[in-house]
Amino acid sequence: MKKLTVLVIALAISMSFSGVQAQNIQDNFRIDGVMFFTFEHDMTGDSFHNQFTIKRGYVNFRHQLSDRLNARITQDVTIDREGDGLGDIELRLKYAYVEYDIPDFGFFNEPVISAGVTSRPWINFEQEVNDYRSQKSMFLDQNDFLPSADYGVVLETGVGESLDEPGLSSNDSRYGSFAIGVYNGGGYSSIEENNNKVVEGRLSVRPAAEVIPGFQVTAFGAVGKGNSPTSPDFNIYGAGLTYESRRFNAVLQGFQSTDDIRFEGIVSPNPLYYFEGWSIFGEFQPVKKHPIFLTGRTEQMVDQDQNRWIVKESVFGIAWVFKDRSKIILNYSHRESRAVFDPIDFSRIELIGEIRF
Repeated sequence: MKKLTVLVIALAISMSFSGVQAQNIQDNFRIDGVMFFTFEHDMTGDSFHNQFTIKRGYVNFRHQLSDRLNARITQDVTIDREGDGLGDIELRLKYAYVEYDIPDFGFFNEPVISAGVTSRPWINFEQEVNDYRSQKSMFLDQNDFLPSADYGVVLETGVGESLDEPGLSSNDSRYGSFAIGVYNGGGYSSIEENNNKVVEGRLSVRPAAEVIPGFQVTAFGAVGKGNSPTSPDFNIYGAGLTYESRRFNAVLQGFQSTDDIRFEGIVSPNPLYYFEGWSIFGEFQPVKKHPIFLTGRTEQMVDQDQNRWIVKESVFGIAWVFKDRSKIILNYSHRESRAVFDPIDFSRIELIGEIRF
């Protein structure tokens, strides 16, 4: 009887301890993500093609290791477009980093440093204002100038206290924010082709926080070598104007670049190739009580050496936006490209279901 009593007590203690462990893991671990399901109807000249597909998807695994140390792994869900696995749904890493929240000091608000496969300064900031990645990847990412993520380390901080203003999605510090990072350069989906590292930075200033808290002026740029064994010079400098609010968001940006980051579209390393371009994005809710938003984006990239445009694209949509920012979007896009690496001229009508969980 005594042995049975001891066994029951030991079992109860063990189950209680396991329960505490399970609760701690549950409290410190979180899974979330977003999937882009779509029906696409593509038109090229007199021909057309349509399909149901998964346009993209991201599954995030987040774990709080301590009060200030966090880890994140993001699986990138996509369709294999080449090789033996053509047509397969595949997983690859988009993010895999450890992040340390540095204590506030002086004017620096919520500084954080992350290392691993982590975000790049400008694209990360732009996507906080342009919440329509399901329509199209960001302008400089899509055209292989600045990838959204890369192997490296980045420091980001706000300047001034938080405004706590409704409608601000990016860093809401009173005077703005900045970020600076060192990366392989080619992006998270590329192998490092040389020993050079690319330095990228962003400085965003909120010039009238008391009057127009959603308005920011940003300068960004990167310098290093193109991701090629020949290590061609690569640099890019740009500026952006952004506005954030509950019913209206906008991004206006322009850039100039020497070559592109992946050394694509370049016929030879000499002479250098020079590019410039601009992009405008807007999102507007016409009627406050209805969750219907109108979106539009238009952009152009120019080859300065030949003094001609090489990419023109426009995207327009009408979206029903749910409280968690899931969306149903009826979308139209048109892309014309005269680049050596991607000559194309096509239009697309698509119905997008952006599901967040």
